[in-house]
Amino acid sequence: MLLGSMSSGVVAIDRDGAVRVLNAGAQQVLGCSAGAPQAALGHDCREVLAAQPGVARLLLGALERKHPISRGELALSGGVANIGLTLAPVRDAHGRVCGSCMIFRDLAPIERQDERVRLRARLEALGEMAAGLAHAIRNPLAGMEVSAGLLHRRLAPGSEERELLDELLGEMRAVSRSVSQSLEFVRPASPELGRVDPVGLLEEAWHVARARVAFDGAVERAWQDDLPPLEADAEQLRTALTDLVVNALQALDGRGRLTLSVHAEAGGSGDGPPDVILGVADDGPGVPAGLREKIFHPFFTTKEDGSGVGLANAQKVVASHGGRLELTSAPGGGCRFQVRLPSAGGARE
Repeated sequence: MLLGSMSSGVVAIDRDGAVRVLNAGAQQVLGCSAGAPQAALGHDCREVLAAQPGVARLLLGALERKHPISRGELALSGGVANIGLTLAPVRDAHGRVCGSCMIFRDLAPIERQDERVRLRARLEALGEMAAGLAHAIRNPLAGMEVSAGLLHRRLAPGSEERELLDELLGEMRAVSRSVSQSLEFVRPASPELGRVDPVGLLEEAWHVARARVAFDGAVERAWQDDLPPLEADAEQLRTALTDLVVNALQALDGRGRLTLSVHAEAGGSGDGPPDVILGVADDGPGVPAGLREKIFHPFFTTKEDGSGVGLANAQKVVASHGGRLELTSAPGGGCRFQVRLPSAGGARE
C-alpha cells in the first residue's frame, strides 16, 4: 500500500537477480510490462527491465558494490526520461548482501520547472530592455509620422513622390504596431477575475479567430457535461485562446480538422476543486521537436508575417491565472495545445 502510493519509483532485486519489489511508479517510468506490478515479482530483472537494460545492470552491479550511490542520474534508453536515483545493496541481519534497491524519480518535471524559472528571469530582463527601447522609438516615430503626413498633403495625388511616401507611411505604421505589441507583451498581466463559462469562452475565441483566418475545414467540439466555471479574466483569457485557435487555423492553411474540447480533471493535489482543461488541436503538420520550447519565446516566429507575440502572450496570460499551457505534437503531424486552469474555488497562486 505504501509503495504503491509513492510518487518515486522503487525496484529491488535479490541476490539471484530476481525482482522482489516493483511499485507502480517504477513500472510506469521504466516501461515494464503492462499489468499489476506484482506480476513481475520473482522474475529475472533483466527480463522485467528489458526496456531499460542500464537499470538492470546498475541493480546487479550494486550487489558487489561496497558503497551506495547516494545521488546519481541516468538517461533511460529511448529518451524516455532522465532519472535521479539512489542505489544501495540490501543487507540481512548478519550484514551480508542479500540484494539491491534503487529509489528514483523522473527529473523531467523538475527540469521543466527549472526551465520555467530561467525563462521567467530572461523574460523579465527582456521586458525591461524592450520597454526602454519601445519608449525610445515611439516618441521620434510619432514625430516622423506627423511630418510625413503633412508632407503627404502637399504632394499631388497620383504623383510618384506621393506613392513613395505612402509606402514609407505604411512601413512606419508597421513599426508602430510592432512597438505597441512589444509594450503590450512586457506589461504585467493583472487579471480582473470573475465567473466564466469555459465552453462559452472557447466558442467566442473560435468565432473571433474564424473572422481573422479563412478556414473551410471541419470543426469538432467535445464538451464535457456539468463543467465547473472558471475564476478568470474573460477578456484576457479570450484573447489567449483566440491566439491559440488562430495559430491552429494558420497551420491548417484553410483545410483539415480543428478540434475544440473542454473537460475537467482532478487537480494536481488530487483533492479539492478540479482543473478545467481547454484544448485546441489540429491535424496539420505539427511542430518539430526542436521548436516546441522556442515557439513560446517572445518574438520567435516561423511565419513570414508573424510577430512572435501571440503564443508567448497566451502563455503569460495562462500563467497569470495560475494555470499551465502545454503543447503536444505527434511525429506524424498534428498539434494540440492544452490550457489547464484551476476551476472557481480552486485558484492557485
